[in-house]
Order: sequence, then C-alpha cells, then structure tokens
Amino acid sequence: APRRSNLMEPTTTDPLFILGGLLFTLVGPVKMMPIFYGMTATVGPRARNLLALKAAALGALGIAIAAAAGTAKIENMGISREALGTATGLVLAIVGLMPLIGVDLESAAKSKTPPTAIGLAFPTLLPPYAFGLIILISLYLPAATGAFRIAVMGCILMAINAVAMIVAPYILSRAGVTPLRLLGAVFGIIQLAFGIQILFWGISRGMSVG
Repeated sequence: APRRSNLMEPTTTDPLFILGGLLFTLVGPVKMMPIFYGMTATVGPRARNLLALKAAALGALGIAIAAAAGTAKIENMGISREALGTATGLVLAIVGLMPLIGVDLESAAKSKTPPTAIGLAFPTLLPPYAFGLIILISLYLPAATGAFRIAVMGCILMAINAVAMIVAPYILSRAGVTPLRLLGAVFGIIQLAFGIQILFWGISRGMSVG
C-alpha cells in the first residue's frame, strides 16, 4: 500500500498552505468571535473596535517574529525539529482536550477588568502552540522568502480575525453563540488530532534520529 504523506513532511503541498489552514482552524474567527464577545461584554463599541484592531496588529507582529525565528534556523540553537514538534504537539493536544472533557477555557479567560490589546493578542489570539507551529513549519520554507510569506499570511489571518471580532457583537447578539460553539467542538476534535499527530511525529522521528 502506498505510504500516506505526513503532515509535518509535506511533499507536493505548500508548507505555507498547511500552516495557514492550521492557524485558521486553531486561532481563526470561529474561535475568536465568542471569546472576544465574552471578554468585551462591558466595553463600549468604539473601545471594543480599537481593541480588536490593536490586538490583531500585535498578533500579526507576533507571527512575523516567530517566522523570522524559524527561518533563522532555530536548529542552530541546538533545538531539533523533532523536539519542537513534540513540545508543540503536546501543548496542542492538551489544549484541544480540555474543552472536550468539560474545562471551559472561555470562562477561565474572563476577567472583571477590561482586557488589554496585548493580553488579548497573547495568549488568546496567539497561544504558545501557535508559535510552535509557525516556527516548525517555517523550517520547511526557503530562508530567503519564508519569513516574508508567513508574515503576509499572518497579516491576512489577523485582518480576518479583526473583522470577525468587530462584527461579533452584532452577529452573536442576534444568532447566539450556539452555532459557533458547535463548530468550536468540531475544531476541538481536529485540534486534538493535529496535536497527537505532531506529537507522534516528533517522538517517532526523534527516536529514529537518535
């Protein structure tokens, strides 16, 4: 039987396409709309919109910095792709598992004080596993253009998130959060599967290389 291509060893698929799909699933508008809606329930419309724009801008900057770190060959620091993949997959799987066993991350993230742009950007828009994925995938892109391409993709994703956060109160106040919660549950299963696959890849590759 032909061997299936591995997610972390892309052959004909552009690694940037893989990264964009992963980030859209894991930290895209479906996840951000209900979280942002809950976090800014007491914030005025103007301040809420400005907060969304600032957080998205910081998120895009964070993606660009992570891409630059990856294309600068983090392996030169003595960190292997396998170790980075194992750590990223572990965190990704744990975070994906929590909502499925009844741990409400959205409620845990709520605070009585209004959120700040940097607090919304990190770790809500860009959790630690997102940085791990960006650095890991960037290792498969050409050093000359990889960081720039990822930065452009990050700007597009964060622009989509900014629009989604701005319109979230208007949509969710009418349609409710149930449809997005259902999609979020599906994405949670996908996130858990991604995390396990990357974790297994890192462990199996690490053992074979070792």
